[in-house]
Amino acid sequence: MGRPKEHDEATRERLLDAAERLSATHGWDSLTVRGIADEAGTSTREVYALFQSKQGLEQALHEVMFTRLRDLMQAREQTDDPRQDLINLAMAYRLWAIERPERYALAMHRFVGQNRRPRSPQGVAVSRAALQQLRDAVQRCHDAGLLVNGRDPEEVVTLLRANVHGLAEFENLGMLAPDPETFWLAAVA
Repeated sequence: MGRPKEHDEATRERLLDAAERLSATHGWDSLTVRGIADEAGTSTREVYALFQSKQGLEQALHEVMFTRLRDLMQAREQTDDPRQDLINLAMAYRLWAIERPERYALAMHRFVGQNRRPRSPQGVAVSRAALQQLRDAVQRCHDAGLLVNGRDPEEVVTLLRANVHGLAEFENLGMLAPDPETFWLAAVA
């Protein structure tokens, strides 16, 4: 009979969750492999076996976060109305941002922008796939003549990304009460 598998999916998830929680309260740079392992109720050996390093854990967290976004965006029902499809994508982004605010904050402050952390090729691929969903929907709006003054689709993509990010930050801070969804719909419609 073989040894029981110690480095399983449940342990991996506990470590990712622990890293997420601790980074939300202490910041990623102050975390240690020992602290993450302790929070997850496991050993540093598990961290190294599953992720090879703290950076590997960080990259896995990036991949998990953006896989969720991509999956939410791909799961939305595509319609014959490109504008409605864009709204549906924005609402998928909303769900992604508010279902795990700590992961959202980590994603935006660690993996996006000029000071982003190193990401794995898998994480980069999945985040690009999520972004491509938005680009495709904006292109459909452009092709249907729905963009104001023939605006460049890539500019619209940037404007929409800034818009939904601001909405997500405000909602996660409690600044869109009492009906956040109404604010989102008004802003993205």
